[in-house]
Amino acid sequence: MTSKVRQYLAILILVFVSVGRYSVHSSPKQGVSSVRSASLEIGSDSFIEISLEGGGVYGGANPVTRNQKVITSNGTILIRHKQLYSGDKSKTLLTSRGEVERLAKFIYDNEFFKMKDIYDCSPSSQKCKDRKKKYPPAIPLTVSVKIGELKKKVTVTVFEKGIIDYPHSFELIVDEINEVVSQAK
Repeated sequence: MTSKVRQYLAILILVFVSVGRYSVHSSPKQGVSSVRSASLEIGSDSFIEISLEGGGVYGGANPVTRNQKVITSNGTILIRHKQLYSGDKSKTLLTSRGEVERLAKFIYDNEFFKMKDIYDCSPSSQKCKDRKKKYPPAIPLTVSVKIGELKKKVTVTVFEKGIIDYPHSFELIVDEINEVVSQAK
């Protein structure tokens, strides 16, 4: 190999390595830019809101009509639970801003913002179509995330294993949101 070829290869390697070091910064003035990002940088004043709503089934003697968990920038977690006959119940918990930022980065790093908006039955999935007709009916599961200027909502119409083909990372995100809520005081 000649020295010019080696120099050319070294420059190409440097370019590829440096491209992977860019990250997304979002602020009202800059907007959102993305160039192959390994992680998200969140400013101390960045707005964050993570919501998990629905999932499960609509059935039983006193069916759940609303089941929502909302985690906000300052660490406030609002849990809203409503049943058909016993009405609304709300609970407020607290976690740290650092934990909210860690969760937001986890969600971003698991490519939530690259997912489809809706995961539903494939046209060829009779199993999924049959499940939608079965009692008790499945309640769609929706995860909504706002981080600075980034916003995304992803819905899985039947959140049961093996029914709908959604990314495994979606399930990891749901589990992590529930873990943050369960650890809060």
